[in-house]
Amino acid sequence: MVFLAIFVALILLIFIITLLKLSFMVLVFIDSKGFHMEIKVMFYRIFTLFSWNLEEGGLNFLAKKKKQVPKEQKKEKGRVSAVLKLIFSKDTYTHLKRNLEVFIFSIKGRLSTKDAALTAMLYGSIWGIVGLLMSFIPQKNFVLDFYPDFKEETPDFHISCILRVRIIHIIILTANHFVGKTKEGGNEKYGTASN
Repeated sequence: MVFLAIFVALILLIFIITLLKLSFMVLVFIDSKGFHMEIKVMFYRIFTLFSWNLEEGGLNFLAKKKKQVPKEQKKEKGRVSAVLKLIFSKDTYTHLKRNLEVFIFSIKGRLSTKDAALTAMLYGSIWGIVGLLMSFIPQKNFVLDFYPDFKEETPDFHISCILRVRIIHIIILTANHFVGKTKEGGNEKYGTASN
């Protein structure tokens, strides 16, 4: 009887966890110290699952040059390639478009540069982008409190965006991908570490 109670409690806990939401947070700061960016994946903005900071992680992975390997020595594509294919597929885009919720989109602070004309162009460009986003994001989720400052030279500008998606939608998307892959009959071959 105790095992049945533990099993039911475990099933109930798994069901509750799948209905909870993951939060994806992107923070961009431009101030006197320069450009800062931080990306976090959090469980309800309480428990951080993944965090990346521009100062710590950097963008050096974009600048790395791939070494040239002859075709006969190239390994078959591995699991990372399959995951990237899943992330950037059309099915993922349509699924997330329906189920992704913009929790907060916030632009705050003072926008300023050394050149007043550049400040005005940046300010107008940001309002152009905000105008495009306003049709997709509910007004209650927008926080817009920024202004151009033509006298100061150092900006104090913050952009933050929090996106939420239910864990069950990620599970369904992954399951649909694997079911579709087995229906096609094409199982991908993964490369091995030993050759």
